[in-house]
Amino acid sequence: MQDKKQIAQQLLEVVPLVMRVVAAELRRVMPELQPPHVAALYILSRQPCNLSQLAELHVVSLPTMSNTVSKLTKMGLVQRTRALHDRRMVLLSLTTEGEALLQQIGELVVHHISQLLDPLSGEELVALHNGLNVLQSIFFPIINISGERKE
Repeated sequence: MQDKKQIAQQLLEVVPLVMRVVAAELRRVMPELQPPHVAALYILSRQPCNLSQLAELHVVSLPTMSNTVSKLTKMGLVQRTRALHDRRMVLLSLTTEGEALLQQIGELVVHHISQLLDPLSGEELVALHNGLNVLQSIFFPIINISGERKE
């Protein structure tokens, strides 16, 4: 049986590696977007939020998120609207173009990753699938649907 600390160490090695592969594929197919931009689009696809909420969910500073949102707005992917309940609050949400681009990115990345899995046997794919299910069962309960850590 594997030591839990060894498994944790391996997880900390593998997850960034997977993310680097995804980021490299993203840069290849959409060089105008950086991975943090895609992450912001993904957060906004789950729910509209204000700039402060988006920065907190993305774990970046307010000025950094402001620059990101400005770029995404100029690209026509994000829109700013006044909240109905409080006209002082500006809500950020995806435009139709933003939703379509996020869908396209998802399809491209899934296709790329599925090609990387081609050499695996059926047995290895089942083992990988089962392992990913275990990871989901551990980490999904910690983070709620909006990306915030549950208390």
